[in-house]
Amino acid sequence: MLFIESQDIKPGMRLAKPVYNRHGVLLFDRNTKLTTQNIINLTNFGLIGIFILEPAEPLPPITKEEIEFEQLQTFYMFRLRDNLVNISKGKMPEDLPALVKDVVQHFGTLNHKVHFTQTIRSNTDFVYKHSVGVSIISAMIGHAMGLRESTLLSVVTAAFLYDFGYLYVPADIMKKGEDITDIENTTISKYREKAFALLHPDTNPYNIPPDAMAMVTQMLQAGKSTDSGAENRSKWLTGTSILSVADKFDRMTAMSLSRKPKSEVSAMRYLIDHPDIYPQNVVSALAKSIHLMPVGCCVDLSNGDKGLVLETNDGDFNHPVVLSFSLNQVFDLSDPKVREKVHIADVMHTMDNRIKIDEHTLKQFSSDENSSKMIQTYQFKKLQKEQKLRKQA
Repeated sequence: MLFIESQDIKPGMRLAKPVYNRHGVLLFDRNTKLTTQNIINLTNFGLIGIFILEPAEPLPPITKEEIEFEQLQTFYMFRLRDNLVNISKGKMPEDLPALVKDVVQHFGTLNHKVHFTQTIRSNTDFVYKHSVGVSIISAMIGHAMGLRESTLLSVVTAAFLYDFGYLYVPADIMKKGEDITDIENTTISKYREKAFALLHPDTNPYNIPPDAMAMVTQMLQAGKSTDSGAENRSKWLTGTSILSVADKFDRMTAMSLSRKPKSEVSAMRYLIDHPDIYPQNVVSALAKSIHLMPVGCCVDLSNGDKGLVLETNDGDFNHPVVLSFSLNQVFDLSDPKVREKVHIADVMHTMDNRIKIDEHTLKQFSSDENSSKMIQTYQFKKLQKEQKLRKQA
């Protein structure tokens, strides 16, 4: 899979990801071979680029839930844009409450992990796509933490609004991404404060929930503060802590033309390594909500080899059961003795290296006698541990 900028798209290229319009209606499905007219339509649609399949690359497997996830991201992005444009013009964001409720109903009720996929972002749509990403992550985290629906609605509302001020930031500053000067950072803060005045209940009729406004206020203050330690965060609402974790995770894993994204695993490790900034109960809830090293995921090992995840570890995503390709050996990384020899450096997250294997293919996997015994031993120990925990409960 490759990313191609709009000006470099050629007839005959095959789409690796579907393209939807503003209403979430499918325009071009995966594996569509592009024609000259298709390319004109895509360019007019405002896309900065597309993901394509290499000439001999087969269409990778994808679940119905993953298709719906990408569709909803596009649908939510356009709905949010319309609402924020209305606020900037002093009009009522009439669809905002319905949009918030839609996100909570879709992602604030899930009892299983999802594959969190990112979309490519430009300077013009960064605010909308980032806010949608944060809202989805926040809804899943909040559900995993057992928050009430009313609180989830406020958290998602705040996720849509706390970065509203970036819409006023000059384009030349936005193009710099994270490479901004202190003066430019001060300029950004001023624009965010200006936008905040449009949301404040004393000056607007938008009826934003008070706790959502409190979260927006705290996120705005965090953006201005040079002190990122725990002292300024001790009085934060739970929702603000959720937003801070979701914000950092989304920013680190987002794709853009200016920088290479971090893998989900690298982002999670960063959050775990900074407990003074990111509350670990919130980070743990995030780990319970998304797939980090699912079965079939390819990984880079510390010994220079590459491997395949055969069994996940619900207790610690860093320590699954992995098959080493070159050694044809199974490593149970939940065993401390094994981890002294090898550990996972990162997932293979670059577009040309990612190998996704579906469940049907995994069922056809066969290993040598020694590897099979190791897997059986791991599964037996796992079963014993689960039975012990059930008895204790």
